[in-house]
Amino acid sequence: MMKIKQLLLQKIIGEKEVDFYVPIKINFKENDKKDKELFYYRMFNPKSSFVEVSINSVTNKIVNVSLVSVNDVKEVEDERVFLNVPSEDGNPIIDMDIFNDNHIVTENVYFNIFKHNKKVYVLQESATICKQLRMDVVNLLLDEQNNIIGFVFGDFSDDEWEEVTESIDSSVNIVPGA
Repeated sequence: MMKIKQLLLQKIIGEKEVDFYVPIKINFKENDKKDKELFYYRMFNPKSSFVEVSINSVTNKIVNVSLVSVNDVKEVEDERVFLNVPSEDGNPIIDMDIFNDNHIVTENVYFNIFKHNKKVYVLQESATICKQLRMDVVNLLLDEQNNIIGFVFGDFSDDEWEEVTESIDSSVNIVPGA
């Protein structure tokens, strides 16, 4: 699991892209050092839904978070069921130990994807959310050891939400209930 080593108490601005083929992509250009190598953390679930996080090798900061593929999604009635936790704003420094000489780490993780109120939630099944870290248009969900166990993508305009929903709905049959 990818872990936060340190939190910088600074506001970071993300640029959101929505697209039919890659539903959600958030770029944090301020965290990137041009011409420096990127490390990639990839999570797949058993349905082949796919989230990718890019980290700059020099800054150890998140440069990009993408929800690449959604092959299963559930509608939820109330997000408070799993997000009644403290939150703070910040810019995380990633613990790079997970990469151990590999620039790409791919893990099979049991996570679910939920939609509610113009937000998309990616939540690891067996983990307990202890806090949220807000990075502008994406929140990182953390366990008690500061492992990243999920994401919340939000702040969609009506047009963006329509595009995201169309992309998700075209690739999956929505499973009712949560």
